Amino acid sequence: MYLCHNLVNPKCLLMMKIYNFIALAVVLLVACTPEKTKKEVSGTFRVPLQAETAVDFDTLLQVEQVIVPEMTENTALKFPYRVFWTDSLLVIFDSGRQKILAFNHDGKFQCEYGRQGSGADEYAELKDVVVYQGKVHAYDAVGRKMLVFDLKGNLLRNIPSKFDFHSFAKAESGYWLYATRREHNADGYALIHADSDLQNVIAGYFPQDPGFINLEHGTNFVIHNQEAFFFWPTSNTIYQLHSDEVAPYATVDFGEKTPNYGYMARLSEESVFQQYMEENHFYRFRNVHVAGNFITFLYRRYAVSDVVTPNFAYCNRVTGTMVACPMKMATENVFLRRSFNIGETDDCLIVYSKIGSNEQVRQYVTTTYGVEAPEGCNPAFALCRPMLK
Repeated sequence: MYLCHNLVNPKCLLMMKIYNFIALAVVLLVACTPEKTKKEVSGTFRVPLQAETAVDFDTLLQVEQVIVPEMTENTALKFPYRVFWTDSLLVIFDSGRQKILAFNHDGKFQCEYGRQGSGADEYAELKDVVVYQGKVHAYDAVGRKMLVFDLKGNLLRNIPSKFDFHSFAKAESGYWLYATRREHNADGYALIHADSDLQNVIAGYFPQDPGFINLEHGTNFVIHNQEAFFFWPTSNTIYQLHSDEVAPYATVDFGEKTPNYGYMARLSEESVFQQYMEENHFYRFRNVHVAGNFITFLYRRYAVSDVVTPNFAYCNRVTGTMVACPMKMATENVFLRRSFNIGETDDCLIVYSKIGSNEQVRQYVTTTYGVEAPEGCNPAFALCRPMLK
């Protein structure tokens, strides 16, 4: 390196200027060079209030596998509520028949997890089911207990629960509980992090009257093997529940038709909520599903007194791209036309389609995906990889 001890020497001054110029140029070059490994995440989606354009689902979802569970007297499905894909097993919680069934990738029945009854491995009424890291967790709301099975159907734990709640997800240490009743939620939280014995509150989030938040009748958790996502009626934010932490993941914006969520969080009467939403023609979303950075949800103007057609929104969280279409708009794919999201793996959405005795759909599934769907068969489930760029 060129060293100068005489700062008044013109040659030294010139060399110092050259070094300074080079250093500045390097700094600017680094600052202006895009970091190829880092992806900017949008996280906020401005949703169109009126979605009028038909969308071909084949441009959004690539069907990778179709499974038609075999139908017997024991395995006929009535109302699939939760579906999980893990270790090449399709685990289905059928709330209509109060059964938890497992099928392999060919649709062959493998095992059942517990059954209705009063025994140690039996339940009175299942409220919610979650598969997490190779274990099946089933909450019996009447018996007030959590049953934990391995994937082969063996009972591992029977956990009496202090809490009575609406739905749940598995945390790394314990459980995430939604809409816990007032008797064990004196501070009024929409989301509670309870310990693994379901006896103590580790932390509470989102103050909200426990009676009011029960107005949502579906689940408010999006379940993955390693993490979950959470949303509830008085927020436009989807939260990521990773390990034992809660962090904002994505925000849904309806512009001037976005309600005041701070106001709604203070409500305790459902009738006031309904009047506020209807009179102002506000929008809301639900039925959220997440696969990687791909998000789908159902949204519509809130209405109790009249019928409002819902819309689907498909969002890429990394690029910020979003498309929306009316729920009943036709698509070329007759199988996906009769389908809706019901679950997700880490990188695929699980789509549920009511094939039934529809000859056109059955033939389409056979010719397009090579899966034989007998007449009057069980519903079909497809693993679909998001394609929205």
